[in-house]
Amino acid sequence: MTEITASLVLQIVQTIALIVGIVYYITIMRNSQKAQHEAEKTRRNELVYQKVQNISLEYAKTFNEVMIMKDWNDAEEWEEKYGQENNVEAFSKWNYVIRHYQLAGLLLKQGADPEIIFELYPDGAVINLFELYEPVLEYMKSEKSWDIENLENLYSMAKMRRPDIGKKVR
Repeated sequence: MTEITASLVLQIVQTIALIVGIVYYITIMRNSQKAQHEAEKTRRNELVYQKVQNISLEYAKTFNEVMIMKDWNDAEEWEEKYGQENNVEAFSKWNYVIRHYQLAGLLLKQGADPEIIFELYPDGAVINLFELYEPVLEYMKSEKSWDIENLENLYSMAKMRRPDIGKKVR
């Protein structure tokens, strides 16, 4: 039979203390990771809310002007009428709106709450904008090396949410 000695009791206490220390450390690390994740989520949502504050009447007017630029049949004709070299003002407005939606797609990709994103950029607006300018966006992607991945992802998510909207823009 094993004798209970002071050294045996000390080893048992040390082992228990070590196990408790490890469990405590793991708990602290998990809580720290959760807090860090929540802080990142809060920061992303704050960026979205800041974006809301920057949406103005001027932006709404610009968006509407871009949505009525429909008098073209293909990307080349659009380039002739509204391209950067031919119509700086129209292109700047178009680019401004497209970049807004690219940013929304980026925020979505980085984990912003989709409900907040689609509250700011309604499904219908995303779908109609993308489908109206899809030939132009594809042209910009292939000919001008534009990265439109974030906008494409935003459109895909909007289309999943509202498959009944779109394809009747022009």
